[in-house]
Amino acid sequence: MSSATDRPLSGIRVTGLEQYIAGPYCTMALADAGAEVIKIERPGSGDPRRAMPPFAEKDGVKKGAGFMAYNRNKKSLGLNLRDPKGQDIFRKLAMASDVVVENPRPGSMSKLGLGHKNMRALKPEMVWAIISGFGRMDGMRGPYSDRPAFDIVAEAMSGIMNIVGFADKPPSWTIYGMADIHSGLTTAFGITQALFMRARTGQGQLVDSAMFDNMLSLN
Repeated sequence: MSSATDRPLSGIRVTGLEQYIAGPYCTMALADAGAEVIKIERPGSGDPRRAMPPFAEKDGVKKGAGFMAYNRNKKSLGLNLRDPKGQDIFRKLAMASDVVVENPRPGSMSKLGLGHKNMRALKPEMVWAIISGFGRMDGMRGPYSDRPAFDIVAEAMSGIMNIVGFADKPPSWTIYGMADIHSGLTTAFGITQALFMRARTGQGQLVDSAMFDNMLSLN
């Protein structure tokens, strides 16, 4: 295996405001390509998938297998973003990063004054990616853009669930995390394009990734 210093994204720092699967899978792909990824987690509990079964156990220590599957090659930082001190640390970290990936509940970071508009105004060359259920870009937002969404919601609303399973039974879930994983890969692809354009223009971009749109493209 090649070392991190000779991979495509070596020298790129990514801050991941992430949880569950979509955001973590996106930043994991970037980390595999050599980026330094710093994952922001809730103090005390961390990413919810740390406590979700099935568990891998070694020497009496249990770890969520799903968490391990989507978070390799990363660093982790517990940070309370509701505390002014935590917010200040995040701002400094974001200013020292090339990329920020966000996938908490839509609008939650903006309410804290830590959304992409505030942060990219301070650092225009930053690439900021948002993964949400229905998209967050101004001028392109639909009636559901403020709603939270999990994997199964995107699968159902896009029609994917209606074309799998059995004719005499209700629509079926495809594979666990399909919408999350596909959205994570799609977002990682968008981020690499934005970094390529930044090398040309010196300017960063907003990468807006909607799980519903991503699944509709597969239907």
